[in-house]
Parts: sequence; structure tokens; C-alpha cells
Amino acid sequence: MNLGFSEMLFIFLLALIVVGPRRLPELARQFGRIMAEIKRASNDFQAQVQEEVRQLDIEETAKKFQKSIDLDEVRKGIDLDDEDAAPPTILAPEGAVVREATPADEKASPETSPDSHQEQSA
Repeated sequence: MNLGFSEMLFIFLLALIVVGPRRLPELARQFGRIMAEIKRASNDFQAQVQEEVRQLDIEETAKKFQKSIDLDEVRKGIDLDDEDAAPPTILAPEGAVVREATPADEKASPETSPDSHQEQSA
């Protein structure tokens, strides 16, 4: 509701004529109190609606989270029941050279000696 200066002046003069100069301040205060009460009730209503929407979002997120946890438990249950299953295979990136080494070969290779570095570079 956009009222310009001329419209507000007209309403003020009309109220002054109808109500009189003695009662106008009292009516203005009452009007202000009523408007403040309406605004307060409106803000309370908006806050309640926003709180309900927030609660619904939290409940929905909790249900999705619980569903994902249940799915993870089902997957774990499938993996735990299959004891003969092979361990997961880790594949090397495409184009990489992979050398298979046994744990005994890794222990026997002197990687930190300076002589081995010289021999490899020569």
C-alpha cells in the first residue's frame, strides 16, 4: 500500500475533521497498537510455519539417512556371509607397468643402499 504525501495529508485532515483534535492522538495510538499486534501475530505465524517446514526437512533427511544405513548393513551382511569371496581387485591406471613382487622379494631388495642406485643408473 503506497500512499504519497498528498494522500496521507488528505487522510490526516479528514480524520482531524471527523474525530476532532482532542481524540485524534488517542485514536492514532490505538491504531498503532492494533497494527503492532497484527504484525506480531503475522510474524509468529510465519515463524511457526518455518519451524514446521524445518522439522519436516529434518525428518525427511533422517529417513533418507536411516534408509542408507539400512542399505549399508544389507551390503555388509552380503559380504560377511560370503567367506570364500576373493578380496577386491585394485587395478593399475591404464598404461602403467605393474611388476608383481612377493613379500620375500621386497625384503631382499636393498632399495636404500647407494651402490644399488649407482648400478641402476649405469
